[in-house]
Amino acid sequence: MRIVFTGTVDFSRHCLEEVLRMGGDIVGILTLEKENAQFNSDYADLGPVADKYGVPIYRIKNINDHGTIAHIKNLDPDVIFVFGFSQLIKKEILDIPPLGCIGAHPALLPKNRGRHPLIWALIEDLKDSGLTFFYLDEGADSGDILWQKTFRITDEDDAGTLYDRIKILATEGIREFLPRLQSGSAPRIPQDHSLATYWRKRGEEDGEIVWTGTTRQVFNLVRALTRPYVGAHTFKGENRILIWRSRIIPRPERIPEYRTAGAGEILSEPSPAFFVRTGDGVLEVMEWETGRKVILGKGTVLKGAKQ
Repeated sequence: MRIVFTGTVDFSRHCLEEVLRMGGDIVGILTLEKENAQFNSDYADLGPVADKYGVPIYRIKNINDHGTIAHIKNLDPDVIFVFGFSQLIKKEILDIPPLGCIGAHPALLPKNRGRHPLIWALIEDLKDSGLTFFYLDEGADSGDILWQKTFRITDEDDAGTLYDRIKILATEGIREFLPRLQSGSAPRIPQDHSLATYWRKRGEEDGEIVWTGTTRQVFNLVRALTRPYVGAHTFKGENRILIWRSRIIPRPERIPEYRTAGAGEILSEPSPAFFVRTGDGVLEVMEWETGRKVILGKGTVLKGAKQ
């Protein structure tokens, strides 16, 4: 079974190595040129894996360019894996491999289609999510399901732990479905489109902390955007501060300044952790950074850029 592999992020690299470790016949790797992949905070160069296994790699700008499509046709794939690649695949490519094109989506399809599913799962305080491998069609995450598994989300989880969890699940999934694809016994389970929900694309402004929100909302935003993503942010004046890790204070009334402070006000001297008043409680900021020398102290008020 001839495989063309497409991807450009750390999840892609993980899946690529697993397919190759299992002896998958990858005849070519397609990945974005680095300068065209900078919007991916989890970008990973697939070149070292390609070199290790002696697989040709092709760095592209757009998978739907005529030249790229012609190259895919020349590779004569039986199946195309698209794992961790944000460009939509045109029908002309979908029709090339007889076994179809297979994608991966870190959510439990048909629910939570669309962009940034791991981030949204944490922001929306979901208690479970999962990983789905599915056959690509012309819709958005709407093709038949090949493999799917659920995992739980706890308060100890953040974007990093969920990212690691989907890589572990990807290993499990690939080990199960790759032999079935090779033998012609892989399932195709149609999605129930009446159950579909969609996440919208997030922008930079969505990462700005609103301190008048609830402590839980701020906590969820911080853990949703932590590494490998861009980090939630706030401002002291015009200076941006990234917040990577936080903790909800369960009994904020024990902090003397809690009742008189306004939302966004720092209630303790950073050491380096510090307490911040939210709309309904107190959040402990445990890990933070700024690109400039910014002095934070008790009584400093953190605000949004437009406040």
